[in-house]
Amino acid sequence: MSTTTELPDALKPWSPWLAWFAPEMAAELGALVQRMQPLLGRFRGQTRGGVPEPDGLDDLRRRGPYERLLATEWLLADELPDEFLRRAASSEHLFLAPRPRAREAEKSIVAIFDAGPRQFGAPRLGQLALWILLARRAEQIGGVFQWGVLQLPGGLDGADDVRQLRSLLKARDFDVGTSAHVSAWREVLAEMEHAPGESWLVGSASAEQAVDERWTSHRVCLQRAVLGDVLDVSLSDRGGLRRAQLPLPSAKVGVPLLRGEFTQRAPDTLHRRHSGRISLQRPPIISPSGTHVAVQLLDEPGLLVFVVPGAKQRKAAKPKYQYWGQALVPLAVMLLGKRTGALLSHERSMYFWQVPGLGNFAAPDAEEFRAPPGLAVWLPSAWLHDRQHQRVCMIDRDSKLVIWNMTPGVRPDPEAGAPTLVESKVVGMLQWSELGVVYAAVHDNQLVLRRLGATDGPESVQVICTPVAETRVLFANGWQWRSGLGGMALRVATEPHDVWRIHQPDPASVGGQHGRYPQKWKTFEIRAPRALALIDDSTHGRYALLSLSPSLDGLDLHAQNGTETIYKAPERIEKISVCPCTGLAVMLTVHKKIIVYAVPQRALRAVLHGEGASDASAA
Repeated sequence: MSTTTELPDALKPWSPWLAWFAPEMAAELGALVQRMQPLLGRFRGQTRGGVPEPDGLDDLRRRGPYERLLATEWLLADELPDEFLRRAASSEHLFLAPRPRAREAEKSIVAIFDAGPRQFGAPRLGQLALWILLARRAEQIGGVFQWGVLQLPGGLDGADDVRQLRSLLKARDFDVGTSAHVSAWREVLAEMEHAPGESWLVGSASAEQAVDERWTSHRVCLQRAVLGDVLDVSLSDRGGLRRAQLPLPSAKVGVPLLRGEFTQRAPDTLHRRHSGRISLQRPPIISPSGTHVAVQLLDEPGLLVFVVPGAKQRKAAKPKYQYWGQALVPLAVMLLGKRTGALLSHERSMYFWQVPGLGNFAAPDAEEFRAPPGLAVWLPSAWLHDRQHQRVCMIDRDSKLVIWNMTPGVRPDPEAGAPTLVESKVVGMLQWSELGVVYAAVHDNQLVLRRLGATDGPESVQVICTPVAETRVLFANGWQWRSGLGGMALRVATEPHDVWRIHQPDPASVGGQHGRYPQKWKTFEIRAPRALALIDDSTHGRYALLSLSPSLDGLDLHAQNGTETIYKAPERIEKISVCPCTGLAVMLTVHKKIIVYAVPQRALRAVLHGEGASDASAA
């Protein structure tokens, strides 16, 4: 279970279960859980039955059976019988007292939930909260929590994952609980090898029945109050009867909770279908502006390319399919506006596909450009252009930055197709627009920041620091890098945890062209495991690092004030790419859905389903 959702400290004890829910749901349901907790009282498990076995001697006592009489007392009976009788009458004899073996309380908890019509609506939200409370209660005592449905005697389920919690909500029955159901459950509990430490009946039946007349140790009555969005809760056990009126979650949260929709659901207008089968081998490619996405196809040599719909766009453009030859192996894919290009490999040659001015050329030596086919990731690349020239920048497997220059309208020369080396050790690169890139490189034992345009460069910006072991740099923003400094994250430590130094643009230091671009940074550090991208979280006025959640089904945002799970996917995420300029995340899930999520806006942009994709509509 994920434990990374940012919650108030008061809700942290239940974070393993609240992590199953979208952040807004977790906060409101957690508030109900927190308010219900004091009603439960402390755990008082029933002791296991049977005659306790002795565990050695305890002490000497003046009362007890005469088979335990001390041996010296029997000697007195032989020598001085009158004194023996006097001591017996005065209770002065000494007896051995064995120490009974301590009997451990049974630590299992069983709860029977009424799924009848009287528990529809608000009471079901109360059952949801109580299920979480009992699951944690069992975990605290090192026991097991099992639950069943009153109308379905005999079946007990566990509480190990979110699917079992959804099963509780799906168990709706239009039959009111009867005495026959109660009798059947009493038999089930009586036949268990060990009686449960606590047995709970949760439903609409009155909680005021005397304890000695009941078949459960705890009884909870849940019903909606006559006035207001309030839940009436009555709980009775050996400690007596306790009552409370608890505010319910809002309708915005309560309705999807009752449907079992614990994660964010995309509106139907965001769901689209396409006819292709996508590959999960490589992550998606996102254009620098975040407007276009390309995903490799599985059965055919080519790409699925689609436009990312805007926030208020109702009708999205149809995805397009672009193909290259069967024998060609893709090494890198580039997007320049609406245009798609790629570097392909074939035996001992390489080929630029759909890049005007560049064609095929003999594969360079590994010392010049090492790009073995069959890699699980695309080579980082950028396609630049100005009014007269174009340039392709690429980082090979040895971190070398190389370029190819071309002039539109001039036929490519295969003999001049070898790339030109720019830097020998690059640790991060950002294409801030079609006009240029910014990159960090290790040069003369210094980490330097440089720019490269479509025709000029490289241009030094500044020295950052002395490089550390396994140096890695992430960039953010786009427009700020035109004539100033944008966001940058530098990994400064990997043991025992990844620590990143965030360089946030200082708005008080604007200058450069038109006096709009920051010229200095403010720095701070964040601990973030497996960071994918640096995000300008502008809606919250901060910079944060994005990563996959440990359960691989969500997105975590690491900021100075903690970690927040901002999105939960309906299934495991296999591949992900993030646009550093816009914060757009594109995910490929295990069932081959394409989910497009705007991190700064916390909004889904699209969910694409293709051949072989799951039919589930929630995302």
